[in-house]
Amino acid sequence: MDMKMIHLLYVPTLQCNMSCSYCYLGCQTDTLRFSNPAGALETAIDKLVGAGILPFNISLHGGEVTTLPGEDLDRLFGIISAHYLKYYDQLSAKGIFKMNPHIKTNLLLIDKHYDLLCRHKVSISGSIDLPLELHRKHRLMKNGADSLDKILDNIRLLSSYPYDKKMSATLYSEHLERWEEITDDILFLHNDCGFDMNRFNFMFGFNSTLNDCKFKDHPCLDTTPPDASQQVRFYNRLKDRFAGTELEYGFKRHWFDEFTPSYCTNSRNCGEKFFLLQADGKMYSCVRGQGNEDFYYGNLFEEDPAEILQRARKKIDRLHELPGIAEDCRKCGYLHICNTGCPFVKKQTGSGKSYTCELQQQIYQDSPASYPLAEPLQQKTYLDNYLFRFHPSLAGTGPRQQLFHYTREVKEEKNALWNIIQSDLVLQALYSADSIVLQADGQFLPMQSQLLKVNRDILCWSGAEEISVHIKKELFLKSCSELVRNGVYVQVLQDLPVVYGDEKRVKQSHLFNYIAFYDTLLESSFSEDFLKVPLTDILKAHQHLFRPDVLNNLFVTTIFLRDYHYSKQKSNAFYHLQAINLPFQNVEFFWGAID
Repeated sequence: MDMKMIHLLYVPTLQCNMSCSYCYLGCQTDTLRFSNPAGALETAIDKLVGAGILPFNISLHGGEVTTLPGEDLDRLFGIISAHYLKYYDQLSAKGIFKMNPHIKTNLLLIDKHYDLLCRHKVSISGSIDLPLELHRKHRLMKNGADSLDKILDNIRLLSSYPYDKKMSATLYSEHLERWEEITDDILFLHNDCGFDMNRFNFMFGFNSTLNDCKFKDHPCLDTTPPDASQQVRFYNRLKDRFAGTELEYGFKRHWFDEFTPSYCTNSRNCGEKFFLLQADGKMYSCVRGQGNEDFYYGNLFEEDPAEILQRARKKIDRLHELPGIAEDCRKCGYLHICNTGCPFVKKQTGSGKSYTCELQQQIYQDSPASYPLAEPLQQKTYLDNYLFRFHPSLAGTGPRQQLFHYTREVKEEKNALWNIIQSDLVLQALYSADSIVLQADGQFLPMQSQLLKVNRDILCWSGAEEISVHIKKELFLKSCSELVRNGVYVQVLQDLPVVYGDEKRVKQSHLFNYIAFYDTLLESSFSEDFLKVPLTDILKAHQHLFRPDVLNNLFVTTIFLRDYHYSKQKSNAFYHLQAINLPFQNVEFFWGAID
């Protein structure tokens, strides 16, 4: 059975050894340590997995993680590594190959734990302030002492750390006013401290209701968020400053990565995938929502995990709905990429759009192949879908104010696609992730339904490979009245949009179908429980249809399971809505040379 995959930030302590004047956690970092944080993590993992929920990424956050005793850190790191190893098969089937723990740290104590971090090959993400003079001014130790010199020494130590590491900085208006100092300090950290500043990223801050500005005799940082013009100007200044240098890669790949679809801030509903768990069992949305009632989902040690996840999804749906949607978002061809941004920041600002909207558009325009602008019909289709999900009262509204009617049952948990699948044995077979395997030149890749997979499988074939699919024999028995009439059904589509059907949807264009009946299938080299369908000659026979710069989409199922899918669509409206696109196991591929 497939498990629901979640990204889990784990907070083993809220204590921090620093008192940054703008900390979004406010007084929470004065809290005493949680008792037995390692045992709490073990309990949490067991409870989640027991409910069919698999953390695919466990990252330690705080407070400050490194304030824990070494024995606690040692045990936590061991638990996380053992988790990745125990569920290696399930994670690798989703294209996830994590093996090492990860921490977010202020870098003040990494020298103390350096040997322990090396032993567990811990991935380290450190935070600093740029320019460094503002770090010296606002990132103070708990006793009010300056932290910068100690942290610079630890950055030099981190530069030679043999495992994954990166750093980040959060910027407010006060930082951006000193952008030239920021560029100088980037070069100082890169050249003088020896840290590869390509592995760096920026974030933009915002006012926090929990920050009580605890300093009485020390000026607090101005937490005014940078406005749109400041953000874009800063981005363009860095682009001009580092173009043609060894740090241009960092600018293009990492520095502004938070404002791209790779981050939670651009997900449709972060409450479906991203969670923060404290060692006392409290679950929040993330570090931004930590301690905020609107983003509190429940206590994992006291409630059913499935109920907590359902509450999370509903809360985030509602928080997206409350501020409405900005009029320019309705018309934007990038809505499918940004999804109007982070619900926490929208709640803080009262805005219906991302607080980094203009910056994101600039980033997208600079990389049009990575972030394509939707065509008008595609944009309208996505907008209708987005409104239907997050702004149902606005769905279908337009110049003629025609309302789009729907039933609230669509949002009931029992009608979610996953639950529909779990209540139907044939659908479980149709969507299974271990029944169909692609083979290309001796390499085997389990194929998964495009509706359920976490990552896309995109391959490049020159035409010289030996390609085949292997199908578990028992799959042919599902919903099959006569085995001799069953077989493998292969569909190949191309990622060029066409519009057809009564609903006038934008779809991928079909290239060809291929059927191989059961009695013609070969014995499989993958397993004696599988049968094999060679596809090399079939693909070559149609290679004149493939374009070198256009993605192709290959789907595989059985004849009878394909028929069952369409009969299920007719009998269950909730299934039809969520499986309107082809649900079969698939892989995407380019054919021939790629420009």
